[in-house]
Amino acid sequence: TMSSTMATLALSCCLSSAAALTLSGAARVRTPCILRSGMRSTCMMADSSHKDPAAVARLAALFATSIPTLGIASMAEPGLQASSRDAISGVISGAISVSSTLVAEASLADQIWYELNRPPVTLNPFEVSPVGYVFVAMYASYLGWQIFRPASEAEIEIEAKRQAAAEEAARSSVGFLQEAAAEENAKVLPSGLVYTQLSEGTGAMPTASQTVKVHYEGKLADGTVFDSSIRRGEPTEFKVEQVIQGWQEGLQLMREGGKARLTIPASLAYGSYGSRTIPGNAALQFEVELLEVRDEGFKLPF
Repeated sequence: TMSSTMATLALSCCLSSAAALTLSGAARVRTPCILRSGMRSTCMMADSSHKDPAAVARLAALFATSIPTLGIASMAEPGLQASSRDAISGVISGAISVSSTLVAEASLADQIWYELNRPPVTLNPFEVSPVGYVFVAMYASYLGWQIFRPASEAEIEIEAKRQAAAEEAARSSVGFLQEAAAEENAKVLPSGLVYTQLSEGTGAMPTASQTVKVHYEGKLADGTVFDSSIRRGEPTEFKVEQVIQGWQEGLQLMREGGKARLTIPASLAYGSYGSRTIPGNAALQFEVELLEVRDEGFKLPF
């Protein structure tokens, strides 16, 4: 009798576990049915209908009516068989109740997975998904941090070096511009540009909207060459209106084929901040040869 009871309870646990695993749908695999034919069909039904609430009730009844097919009769007396059957039915009912909760949780997981796989923004009709709002909030937080965050030690050090270089360039630029203005044939324009003609050209004078081809070399006050098309071995082409103000003024004083030296104050060049290779407040000097002046004409934007 004791061995029969233990066997019955063990079988009840196995049956309950199979029901819970099958109904939950979490694993999404077919439950192996090692029971006899009556229970095998019941397990297959549970596996195919784990999301149907009505199937839970039908499944409980099928489990209860399938107990006699388990072959327990040969292991115990009739009275014990009935009590065992009641015990197993109770365990299965509890397992199915738990499984119903798992089904609800699986449904919530499916809904979350659906939202995660939706496009964050739909244009027609316009709709922003919950995930889209999360992205917007995260991006806004990132931008806010980038704008308002305190500077790091490395950034403070770089900014200090930049300011020191700008102060030194401002001091040296004063004498640099005065020396250029004192040269022969030098003209100081109202803007502060110092224009020195080296050789006169015979061609057309460019306008702001025209394209020019030039050779040039640019220097700082200490003689450092920071850019040179001559060293690259290839002239440069651009529209006059696309370059710094000092170049725009100087080029429109030249003729095609001519050469000139342009000494440009920082206010007509890169200002107080400078660029990657040019410190802030730096006066610049360019020797420019105007090779060609032309009209680009109309071009399609693609």
